[in-house]
Amino acid sequence: MNNHQQTRQETSTQVEQSEEKNFQQWHRFIREHGFMWKGTLSRYDGEGRLIKVLNSTRKFTPRSDASEIEHYLYFINRDDPSKVYERQWTLEKCEPSVIHPIDPESTIMFSSYLSGVMSRPHRKNNVSYAEIYLNEGNCRMSTVITYHPEDSPETNNKCTLANISLFREVKLEESPFPWSSEKHEITTREYPRVQVINSSMLRFGTFDEIAVSNDVYDWLEEDRLILDFPDGISLNLPKTFGPGDKDNLILSWRYSRDRIKRAIAQFSDDTRGPDLITQECMLL
Repeated sequence: MNNHQQTRQETSTQVEQSEEKNFQQWHRFIREHGFMWKGTLSRYDGEGRLIKVLNSTRKFTPRSDASEIEHYLYFINRDDPSKVYERQWTLEKCEPSVIHPIDPESTIMFSSYLSGVMSRPHRKNNVSYAEIYLNEGNCRMSTVITYHPEDSPETNNKCTLANISLFREVKLEESPFPWSSEKHEITTREYPRVQVINSSMLRFGTFDEIAVSNDVYDWLEEDRLILDFPDGISLNLPKTFGPGDKDNLILSWRYSRDRIKRAIAQFSDDTRGPDLITQECMLL
């Protein structure tokens, strides 16, 4: 085989791999997040204080040829039902990463371990955010974490945790809503000791999914905001986030008596989105 033929073959292989990952990501999106979800959206400020609770309906309807997904959402303020927010977009199948309809520069990627992450890499004088998803059965937990730039020039472009949105959802008519209808205020508890029994990493950019060691990530506390909820959900977040920071955003969900599922958005620098680590844990 001459060099020209080898180059053509390598290019063809790369195209096939890209198309396979494209199909894989799009298929996971439809399979795990498609159709209608109902639940609650709780919004908190950067200190963990509850601001509002909304009744939430989110619907993802694929076209018959699965080339597009219609994304519809409808929120009703529980304290004032006259306040309604309604939006609709169309998401198109394109690159391996799913493009977010509001911010085309952010990307979403989905793991085979029923988890996902959407992120917008840090930009100077702009907002940084990430959304982490965890699915278990017909239930879905997701959180949107937003950092806003600080005004002071001495902060070296660091962003401060500004607000948190937490979705608790279930697929419509497939199972009863599993969470309490009460407002979910923050509680405090000691994070339980766990043993990781399964762990994987989905790499940003290449969308390669690789097995990683079943090491327990430390439940960091210094300069972190830890939010515990009475229904087994915990968030562990840095209070500030800046250019070049290497950090983890952790969503933990105790979905049964002795099992915890964790999704860790692992940022390695400020120019790319995070790798997604998914862990299945057993309580010790």
